Amino acid sequence: MQVKVRFTGMIRHYTGEKEKIYDMPEGAGLSDLLLMIGKEYGFRLPHNMWDGENERFHPSIRATRRGAPLAEDDQEPLNEGDEIYIHSRMAGG
Repeated sequence: MQVKVRFTGMIRHYTGEKEKIYDMPEGAGLSDLLLMIGKEYGFRLPHNMWDGENERFHPSIRATRRGAPLAEDDQEPLNEGDEIYIHSRMAGG
């Protein structure tokens, strides 16, 4: 199944991507998607966004689907055609 990820804010800055389509296996969840994103872009992200040792995003990195926030441990599977927004609650100054 294909899921579109839209990167916003600082995540967009560090990944250098506005959006990307990911091919996910049926039944995959948000944690699977986030791990895939982290492994692909983690080397570009600062340590306060991606913990490469534990392969996890910092809690300030959020995902939303259909305008509703998603928790990384959300058990609801992703669906064909989902659009997931990844953004950071951090702001520069």
